[in-house]
Amino acid sequence: MKFNKIFEAFPPPKFLNIPFAGLSISDSAIHCIQFGKKDGRIYIEKYAEVELSPGTIVSGEMHDKEKVLNIWKTLKKDLGFEHVKISLPEEKVYIFTAKIPIVKPEEVLSAVESKMEESVPVSQSELLFDYVVVDHRDKGHLDVVVTALPISVIDMYVGMAETAGLSLLALGIESQAITRALLPKGSRGTSLLVHFGKEKVGLYVESDRLVRFTSTILLQRGPIPNPDFLSQEVKKLYTYWHTLKENLDKPEKKITQIIVVGENIPEWVILTLSNQSGTPIVLGNVWTNAFDVNLFTPAIPFPDSLRYGPAVGLALPSDTLI
Repeated sequence: MKFNKIFEAFPPPKFLNIPFAGLSISDSAIHCIQFGKKDGRIYIEKYAEVELSPGTIVSGEMHDKEKVLNIWKTLKKDLGFEHVKISLPEEKVYIFTAKIPIVKPEEVLSAVESKMEESVPVSQSELLFDYVVVDHRDKGHLDVVVTALPISVIDMYVGMAETAGLSLLALGIESQAITRALLPKGSRGTSLLVHFGKEKVGLYVESDRLVRFTSTILLQRGPIPNPDFLSQEVKKLYTYWHTLKENLDKPEKKITQIIVVGENIPEWVILTLSNQSGTPIVLGNVWTNAFDVNLFTPAIPFPDSLRYGPAVGLALPSDTLI
């Protein structure tokens, strides 16, 4: 079933300039941020971080919906927001790129549906999906980047938002929300985004600001990741990505930078991953598309801001992308 634009699933009428918050949910915390606008520039108007007790959410599975609902209701009351865009768990998402023949716009949907069975191990009747067409007419085909989620997951989040009294404007994929926050509008090339959680690490490959591949790694030996283990996982990803048939002999598909965000980021990660991969690596600036940190000092300190990547990507108004 086609899900018209997952990232903007429930868009308000275009003539309404509705203030809204970005609400991201992980296994360990809920982050919320809302931007305001003054003199043509945006600023941080409201924000909050609420830690979750262990077991509330595990690997994207909601084990204690009531607790999460109560947090949403409290945030709504304390911060005074109503309209939201909410992140969806990366573990529930299927992302793949398919080549399809050059067809008319109205025929793209059926062409994508014909590729679903070979790429997603779930019946189409149980999925909602969206896609972005990347034009390669000069090469005799179209590339389609497809994102699919179980209908049950969508229904759960929609129902929870309604129960909490929140007006849901959109549902966003965590990896794409982070990409939206970190990569400037119009940026070209390919990057690896490393998103640290308390007990897992998300590895997201984006190309031209569009997520093409994701992998979630459970950390070994407790919440402090083993350098060798993580380096090996990144090496595997590099090998996989750079040897894909569609990426061979394409300089623009080579990963040219690694951007790190998240929580509990170990001190060794920058040096170790840079040495192992031979790729420049930096800590992410989640305000890239919001404001210039050289001209405006955000209320959220830089180390804390690294945890707000998905929420910021969700909260950014489209017309503020710089």
